Amino acid sequence: MEFNPYAQRFRHDGPGVWHHVFNRGVNKRTLFESMCDIRFFRSLLAHEVRAGRIEVHGYCLMVNHFHLLVRSVNGQLAEAMKRIQFRYACYFNRTRGRTGPLFGGRFKSRWINSDRYRRTLYAYIVDNPLKSGVARKRSDYQWSSAYEWKNGQPPRWMARDWIEREVEARGEGETWDERMDHAFPGSITDEHREWIEKQLKSCHREEHEDDSLKHTASPKAVEKTIRDADLADGTKPWRPVCPVDVVQRVLKQSRAAARYLRGLMPQKAARAIALLHSGLLRMLSGCSHREIAMRTHRHRGTVSHDILDHRERFDANESYAKLTSKLAHTALAAMGV
Repeated sequence: MEFNPYAQRFRHDGPGVWHHVFNRGVNKRTLFESMCDIRFFRSLLAHEVRAGRIEVHGYCLMVNHFHLLVRSVNGQLAEAMKRIQFRYACYFNRTRGRTGPLFGGRFKSRWINSDRYRRTLYAYIVDNPLKSGVARKRSDYQWSSAYEWKNGQPPRWMARDWIEREVEARGEGETWDERMDHAFPGSITDEHREWIEKQLKSCHREEHEDDSLKHTASPKAVEKTIRDADLADGTKPWRPVCPVDVVQRVLKQSRAAARYLRGLMPQKAARAIALLHSGLLRMLSGCSHREIAMRTHRHRGTVSHDILDHRERFDANESYAKLTSKLAHTALAAMGV
């Protein structure tokens, strides 16, 4: 089956599917202002776990956003998160005497389809306090699963089996912290961190129209707004699936691609390779035209034309589509996907 980056993507859920779940406060406002807020939010997680809808394997609650590593038990992730966000917003508004939305739209989730990606995401989640400068060690931040593990057994509602297996198989050291850090290394490269954060900012097709947008104007006005956003440079019409450095390394090492393009376009081989380079960065790494121009040392206008040309060739030229698909699969394989 060929890799088609232009196919429409929907939220993937089902029994046993793993997800990275996250959301933030509306307009980046605070979500958690006291320990009472933290306890109540965690009680809502516990309620959904006991109801058999989700398993929580890791979490980090920052001041204005949260991250969860969850496994969907029977395909009811959407129902579980809707109940959690709704009940927490009601509690928060009631205790503050406020009205209006609390979260920036419905929750976001990203499907986790490999063990390596799952380990990387767990490290990313518990390392959030380090990046924000609120903790020196991941296990020092008390509103995360890393702190729970450091200070004895985590709460009964939090799943333990996967973490314990990973630490047993991959962890080294005398203390729990050392074994945990070895099993889930926090040394995520800048490229990988940028890739994960692009995924957080990107949307699935059905996520373009959030709850706040639906009630601001007529359906025609909403449709026009979404269409204009799709046409604007820098929007991500597909989800980034691969870091930039992996894409560039795969293309550089692919001598077959260079030979094929020289045979296909002998007078324009250099431009054809640049065209494929720009197209892969756009569709695999979600790079904007400006980012591609900076990374390929080319003019932004030229990059824009190349991306359009790449898409036309992908749709019209079977050989070019197969080559693109082969390189995409190689990049995904390098990520362990």
